Amino acid sequence: MVKEVKEGQESVSKLNTSLDYVSKVIASTKEGDKRNFVQTVEAGINLMGINFKQTANRIGFEVVFPHVFKKAPKVALFGTTPNFIESVRSAFDNVITGEQIPTYDKKTGKKLADEYDLFLSEPGALTLVGKYLGQTLAPRGKMPKPCPPDVNAVKALIANYVKTVTISNKKGNALPVLHFPIGKESMTDKEVAENFIACYVKLVSMLPANTQNIKSMYVKTTMGPIKYIFKR
Repeated sequence: MVKEVKEGQESVSKLNTSLDYVSKVIASTKEGDKRNFVQTVEAGINLMGINFKQTANRIGFEVVFPHVFKKAPKVALFGTTPNFIESVRSAFDNVITGEQIPTYDKKTGKKLADEYDLFLSEPGALTLVGKYLGQTLAPRGKMPKPCPPDVNAVKALIANYVKTVTISNKKGNALPVLHFPIGKESMTDKEVAENFIACYVKLVSMLPANTQNIKSMYVKTTMGPIKYIFKR
């Protein structure tokens, strides 16, 4: 259960996204009881004035963070051509061949989706993957992206994945709130703040009324209380 902590009205009634101010709010999330694990720092942005019942109004975008906090992902390749597979194999934790793809059912497909963070596919195998695993991977946001035929390009793509976070309210009931990770408590306050600001800037550019669509913004650690950056 999220515990709300009220801030002084002066500190949150004005929309202030300066690096110094956001860093101070981030710092305040670390003042509570220490946990025996490194907590994630999370952000929430509540929106208003947008009818999210209309699918076209729902929000979904990716942000490349300036500061990495994700662990290295487990990555699998779907491939059908031996030469292609061998040219990029060293970048992957597992290779699923064209012969193996049709053997996955709902149960084994779910296990596969849970085991790997990211899937890439030889372009010629995409249709096959979609036929047998599309219904399992798509709802989890894990449909494979086309794999470039160069191992260095693959490694660059995986490195970019580690820097990227998806922000969306397209799933479920499309509530007027966006919730997403922005760092770890082991990072500096400035680094986490810069990650938040990167998300904020991109979001505002996509909103129909820009900052007028923002009702509140807050940050918190995994087990900690809410600290507001802004609240109307």
